[in-house]
Amino acid sequence: MIRKIILAVSIILVLSSAAESGERLLILTEENPPFNFIKNGHLTGSSTAIVRQVLAHLHQADDIQVLPWARAYHLALNRPNVILFSTARIPEREKLFYWVGPLYKVRFGFYARKGTHRCLYSLEDARKVKAIATYRNDVREQLLLAQGFTNLERSKSPISGLKKLVSGRVDLWLYSDLGARWIAKSGGIDFNRIELILPFKEFDTYIAISRGTSPTVVKQWQEAFTAIKRDGRFYEISHQWLPAEKIPPIRPMPAGSSAMLSKLKIFTENSPPANYLQGGKLCGLSVEIVREILRRCKMVDNIQLVPWARGYTLALTQPDVALFSTTRLPQREKLFKWVGPLYSQTWGFYGKKGAGLKITSLEQAKKVARIGTYYKDAKEQYLLAYGFTNLVSTNKNISNIRHLLRGTIDLWVSSDFNMPYLVKQAGINPDRIKLVYAFKKVENYIAFSTKSSDCLIRRWQRSLDEIKRDGTYDQLRTRQTALLQR
Repeated sequence: MIRKIILAVSIILVLSSAAESGERLLILTEENPPFNFIKNGHLTGSSTAIVRQVLAHLHQADDIQVLPWARAYHLALNRPNVILFSTARIPEREKLFYWVGPLYKVRFGFYARKGTHRCLYSLEDARKVKAIATYRNDVREQLLLAQGFTNLERSKSPISGLKKLVSGRVDLWLYSDLGARWIAKSGGIDFNRIELILPFKEFDTYIAISRGTSPTVVKQWQEAFTAIKRDGRFYEISHQWLPAEKIPPIRPMPAGSSAMLSKLKIFTENSPPANYLQGGKLCGLSVEIVREILRRCKMVDNIQLVPWARGYTLALTQPDVALFSTTRLPQREKLFKWVGPLYSQTWGFYGKKGAGLKITSLEQAKKVARIGTYYKDAKEQYLLAYGFTNLVSTNKNISNIRHLLRGTIDLWVSSDFNMPYLVKQAGINPDRIKLVYAFKKVENYIAFSTKSSDCLIRRWQRSLDEIKRDGTYDQLRTRQTALLQR
């Protein structure tokens, strides 16, 4: 209590001094790792280090104070001469502050306990859960309140919200992609107990300066900030804490510029015959199509092979990511931007030949004891959304074939396009596997993260359309079929 009284008195004195002189500033932040947080009794973090560089450039004292966010935000809203960082710049806040920055990019998303709420595909789905943990007066909470959410469980700190999630008191926790892991670590919580299931918004984060502060002060802070960007200190500091894609450039690049295109990260998985490794080289129909698009767009071939779940998460949570081959489903429609189609396929339940298992509908399939699926694959997501509770998920699709033949699963979900090649890849005769029931025809696309340039999307789609029109697509498909039949 004494500490709180002393802190309150110090704030009042600083504000009084600021009002009299027009120069003295109250500089506030919160506990929000890795940007600003207390470690071993000292304030640190990427944004803290940058603000200290600005203060040094201006020859001003480093007297940053750490307060709960709600209190700091209230002061910045209602008093002049208050500096508050790190503050997300959103349209609803635009006229409430002056802005210096940006400091970094942040992506918000809904986290759940691992293995729960896998069928969350939209904000409408999030409205239906019992409770969502939010941080009081934080931008994430403000965004949900503006959307009319009434199921928020407000907390005084981020760690309190995370604890409510892992204990089962709430269904979801809304937090940022960069901060969630740090919060879990600081609270002694195993981060693997939770997973990001629905990305929400991405914003730039700034230093906010309260209204009523002298325009001269605002100008001085922006000029100092620009100076440390130009001389390299900004990037050097940020790079110690943040991945490169979260660090804003010195000057924003125009949409569709070559500099932006060069940042595009392209991921695929090992899933023949569309995309697979052979002799250490990436092959497959989709790989060849994407390479032809890259050639026509005069872009570098930087396709990387990753596990599907990792590629899918990167495409959901990071800007400038392309992922193929991705099934285009209604529940995924707004999660990505799309170029395609590359090909079509029919999904089905496959069983061991001679097992005698017969099904004629999805409802009958729900009664089967164990169905093998590929983690975060479109077919798994589709069946989960349809109400299946008998799915056995694995990170390696090929292991489902061995489980099927050993009898540890009863059915395996695959497609007419992939099944024969995956079985061959497992060293098994495809005649040992049979289609039990086909349930859906779908098309596969190249999925781009939502922050990808619309100019880039149009350019890729035009190139793909040309490939189909001029006969190149048919040539690639014929060649790939011949290679796989050798």
